Amino acid sequence: MVENPHSKTGDETIQESITSAVVSRIAASTGRDETELPPLYETLDPDALDELFCSSTANMATLSFKYAGQQVTIHSDRTIHLAPQKA
Repeated sequence: MVENPHSKTGDETIQESITSAVVSRIAASTGRDETELPPLYETLDPDALDELFCSSTANMATLSFKYAGQQVTIHSDRTIHLAPQKA
């Protein structure tokens, strides 16, 4: 796990809002601008996602969802893992 919150590659523990991190990580990994990605709210509720991964939430194991052609997995320690979405 990489502790650098500014790194955009690999698995990492992030310090920014989880929704911002997901969008920026996918943009960086796919070579697209963040504005070119579909709105995250079309996939899930961004406010609920941020609430699930706020610092007071310690018991959640993982959350996985598909967004912008990626399988996104977020762990309770705020580590984000991306994998290309299978067809």
